[in-house]
Amino acid sequence: MPRTKGATNRDNEQRRRGILQRIWSHLRQRQGKAVSLREMATAGEVGLATLSHHFGKRDDVIAAILEVKHLEGEEALKILAQPQADFSQSIASALAHLSTGLEDYDVGDLIGVGLAEGIEHEKLGPVFVQEGLEPIIQAAMARLTAHQLRGEMRADSDARVAAISLISPLLIGYLHQTSLGGKSCYPLNMEQLKQQICEAFVRSYGI
Repeated sequence: MPRTKGATNRDNEQRRRGILQRIWSHLRQRQGKAVSLREMATAGEVGLATLSHHFGKRDDVIAAILEVKHLEGEEALKILAQPQADFSQSIASALAHLSTGLEDYDVGDLIGVGLAEGIEHEKLGPVFVQEGLEPIIQAAMARLTAHQLRGEMRADSDARVAAISLISPLLIGYLHQTSLGGKSCYPLNMEQLKQQICEAFVRSYGI
């Protein structure tokens, strides 16, 4: 009995996801080094023609991976977007949540790969912004906007600018220590960094 169209589409989507996941694992191991489309095909355990058929050119494969990683992180982004009762504790929780994503899940690798592929790239730069950076910024912005509506954070502040100012030092600190190798020559106490970011943010934006 032939499979229905819906079942076939699901099988194709599962196959695509599997290919992308294997390529993603390879990209993470390469630590920012350029990977050719042929290497991607090998990592994805498919032929070059099959990879091109499913995704197109090399840039299209990277774009598809960034989109999938965004979708996989949606539940974590929802948590980041939800405020807690106390403003100070909520800011500390947001930083801790983002730090866990950077250190223990795919977020750190996503930022590293996205920057390596996207810097000064006409197509992949905007894709990384859309699929990698903006979801984090917008989730943090949602949390901060909720605190503004509660009267716990300055209403005259731009929540988007505030969100960027909250997460940027943590992202820089993480990249400094890991992807850029700063931990070996300029070690940084990340817990202390998070605490100081939190205290400075609450002083600047709290009521």
